[in-house]
Amino acid sequence: MILATADESAVVLGDHKASLRTSPSVSSQHQSAGDGGLGGEGYATKAALPLSDDEIEEYSRIKCCVCGERVRPEEVAEHSRQCVLAPAPNLRLQLDKWCIASASLTVPEQRAFLHMRRTEELARVEKIEADLSKRLTQLWWMSGRFGYIVSSTWLREWRSFVGVGRPSSFTRDRPPSPINNMDLFDLDGSVRSGLQEGVQHDFHKLEQPMWDFFQQVYGGGPALLRYNASGALPSLADEPATFEGDWRDLRPYSGTGRVFDANSGCGFDGEIRGGFLWTCTGKGLLRSGSHFEGRVSKGLPDGEGREVRPDGTRLEGNFREGKLHGIGKFTDAHGVVEDGEWDNGVLSGI
Repeated sequence: MILATADESAVVLGDHKASLRTSPSVSSQHQSAGDGGLGGEGYATKAALPLSDDEIEEYSRIKCCVCGERVRPEEVAEHSRQCVLAPAPNLRLQLDKWCIASASLTVPEQRAFLHMRRTEELARVEKIEADLSKRLTQLWWMSGRFGYIVSSTWLREWRSFVGVGRPSSFTRDRPPSPINNMDLFDLDGSVRSGLQEGVQHDFHKLEQPMWDFFQQVYGGGPALLRYNASGALPSLADEPATFEGDWRDLRPYSGTGRVFDANSGCGFDGEIRGGFLWTCTGKGLLRSGSHFEGRVSKGLPDGEGREVRPDGTRLEGNFREGKLHGIGKFTDAHGVVEDGEWDNGVLSGI
């Protein structure tokens, strides 16, 4: 948080001028006593009234440049801990794990440790690639494919470290630094335009298990998740997505995020559980097997929406805890329609 002093128009406590307010002079006439006395006119300056307690408190507050709130001096420390500017994702500092691990190792121990890491990491990546090549596509209510983007600059350092890329002096005596995708961003935090795909160019595409492995070992980021509606491994130009949580079969399983399929409209903005809509706004599958579009709360339709059940029954209107409540329409599998006012799933008026 950046705290600025009060506005220029505010009174600074401790300034003797702040206790007075200038007012126009007030004239008072004095007439002398006696015969033929001439009335004399004089002018006196009237001192302003002292500031009230409310005015003193108002002027003594400090304006926060982040949220604009005026804070009492004794509350500045507490406010500073709560009101902070989040750094742009591409400007967050990342912890270099090697600096910590190597601090207590001798040079021979470091060399032995690096040899072990090179061997194990390369074997692990080869196994992940082999598993991905054998994996069969699993059906889900979002038919597209997810993938992550990593900077080719960082990936070349890792390849040099494990011995499959061009040797580098930086990775000769240490592993790569945390994943650094900062070179893919402009100064304003947006992704740069004109970037080219390829290990020898700007960025490379990774499947989710490979990204998770690198994240676990190296940390860093920021994560650049993409979604491709056609089922191809996404590239940087594909639909941006966010997700934090557990994955299964290369797809989000339980967690929170936001992603939508531009072709079908399916997707979610909020939380999913077990691969189903949970507490979010979206269009997808409920645990009951119904397809639903609208607002979901704890796995049940809640608010305006449209539900299509496995038997073909359609419900449209306002929902509460999974039942029509308010104005809505029910159409059974044979096309029979019930339309009107509903009360907890029961038609109460037409």
